[in-house]
Amino acid sequence: MSEKETIHPFSKTDRLKHLLPAVPLTIYNLGTVYLLGTHSICLAGIFILLWVATNFAVAGICSGCPYRGGYCPGVSQLYFAPYLSALIFKRKDVTPEKRSFKLNLFLLSFFGIGSYIFAFYWLFGLYWKEQALTVLILLGCLLLHMPLSFFILCPGCGYKETCPMAKVHKEFNRESDSIRTPD
Repeated sequence: MSEKETIHPFSKTDRLKHLLPAVPLTIYNLGTVYLLGTHSICLAGIFILLWVATNFAVAGICSGCPYRGGYCPGVSQLYFAPYLSALIFKRKDVTPEKRSFKLNLFLLSFFGIGSYIFAFYWLFGLYWKEQALTVLILLGCLLLHMPLSFFILCPGCGYKETCPMAKVHKEFNRESDSIRTPD
C-alpha cells in the first residue's frame, strides 16, 4: 500500500472526535501527577519520565507513518511522538523494519503499561485509605480512555495493516458485522 493510500484527510469533526479519548486520559494524567506530587516530587517526576519514554518509543513507531510530523489521531492521546519522530528521523521515506517496529512496540508497551502499574502501585498504597474514591475515579478515567481510543482512534491510524490493535479492531468489526447481518 502506498503512502498516499494510507493518508486519511481528517476533517475538523474527526479532530474534535479524536479529542474525546483525551479527556479521561488528561484527567488521569493530571490527577496522577498531582497526587503523586503531593506526596513526593520524585514520584511525580518518575511518572512524567515514563510518559516521556513512552513518547520516544512511539516516535520510533511513527518513523514510517504517513502522518509523521503532522496531525495524527495519536496526538489526541497526548503524545508528541509524531513531531518528535520528524525531528529524529529527518528523511520522510524512512520505513521501519519489522524488527524495529516490534522493538518499539515492545518499548511502548513496557513504558506505557509500566507507567500505569507504577502510578497505581503508589496511588493505591498512598491514598487508598484516605481518598479511595479519587483513586477509583482515576482508574475509571484510564479504563474509559482505552475503549474510546480503540473505537475512535484505531480506524484512522496509519498502521492499519501492521499494528496488533488495528488487527484486533478489524477482527472486532468483522465479528460485529456478522452478528448484525445473518448469513
